[in-house]
Amino acid sequence: MKQICDELYFLGLNNPQERIFEGEIPLLKGMSYNSYLYLDKATCLLDTIEVPLVDKFIEELQKALNGRKLDYFVIHHLEPDHTGGIVRILELFPDVEVYISPMGLNLLKQFFPSANIHKHHLIKEGDTLSLGKHQLVFFNAPMVHWPEVVMSYDPTIRTLFSADGFGSFTIFDELDSSLYPNQDELIDEARRYYTNIVGKYGEQVLSALTKASKFSIERICPLHGPIHTKLIPQFLDLYTKWASYMPEKDGVLVVSASVYGHTHAAAQKMVELLNKKGVTCEMVNLNQDDVTLALSKSFIYQNVILFCSTFNMFLFPKMEQYLSFLVSHNIQNKTFGFVENGSWAPQAKRLMQEKLKCLPKNRYLDTSLTIKSALKDEDVNVMNKMIEELFSPHHNDIQKAKKHHFKCKICGFILEADCLPSDFVCPICGRRHDDFEQVD
Repeated sequence: MKQICDELYFLGLNNPQERIFEGEIPLLKGMSYNSYLYLDKATCLLDTIEVPLVDKFIEELQKALNGRKLDYFVIHHLEPDHTGGIVRILELFPDVEVYISPMGLNLLKQFFPSANIHKHHLIKEGDTLSLGKHQLVFFNAPMVHWPEVVMSYDPTIRTLFSADGFGSFTIFDELDSSLYPNQDELIDEARRYYTNIVGKYGEQVLSALTKASKFSIERICPLHGPIHTKLIPQFLDLYTKWASYMPEKDGVLVVSASVYGHTHAAAQKMVELLNKKGVTCEMVNLNQDDVTLALSKSFIYQNVILFCSTFNMFLFPKMEQYLSFLVSHNIQNKTFGFVENGSWAPQAKRLMQEKLKCLPKNRYLDTSLTIKSALKDEDVNVMNKMIEELFSPHHNDIQKAKKHHFKCKICGFILEADCLPSDFVCPICGRRHDDFEQVD
């Protein structure tokens, strides 16, 4: 337990042994799981942690309470990595009043059908909870990144409890992110966290940021990673860019998937040509680099050039997986270029284009390259033509898809579509066609 300020304490724990998150995302140093405790006139616990850490967590909680009862238990998010201690809390403190969203309560009953909740309050937008000196103001943040998510704000200490927002894939000793020993690493792990966990829901993240902007925020307490104070402006800027699918920097990401190395050699040649022209670029080798890292780097750059071998008349599997990640995370505002390799029946370009065509607000270079087995001098000429097209004034603006945005007036869910179907039902709150309004 560490004191954050006044009557607010940090009860989070690190798991340095954890190497895979959500069954697929590699972790470099492990993962942190955060919980917070108020020892005000009333006591209030904010969230719990994952199952392997529960015994230590309960020990720290009881030590912090020092014989006091737990009055309130706020559950911002029902994802299992934060709910490992819920049943134990309800057993230890049967009279605790649980603050939870309506959908959150349904999920809690699904995960823990035998859990006994004797007192609960279903959170509505704008609800408040008074603890004495401190008060929590609640607002809904659906699909950041589950539909039941709520966030809360303490005006006394100007602190935002952001659930999974503003988290990162790391462990830490110092609470404040400005004291993290490697700031570049922290940003990389925060980006990798956002893009892989929250990245699909840019519209909903922007909606949550708009709600949070009404408050004066001096501290952000996420459920993963260190607490932000001095770095808040930097993280708000990054989150706005990521949620808007806008690049962090000008330049090109080169992504390569190669069977025997010839396609990879061609990708390296492209990097060489870009460097000679003074273009900032970075290369991802999908044969070696994890696809979750490739997805993260795709959010940095506006331009992505794909190099892929044809493999059994299909895409090389690592490229197939990467493109599936781009699609499932709704990547937008990118310019894609395509280079394929095939010794007798190249198919990769067509298959890559077909895979990406469902994504909105992207454009594709007219110039592409087909390599027959190994790179040749005439292929380099085509690469230079691709670079010229990439940076020509004619292609400065991203082509906008002619889609509209329809917002649920009840919960804020946004549907992007050509039109709103008459039988559409909001996946968050269950409201129908009449409770939606067009917002563009």
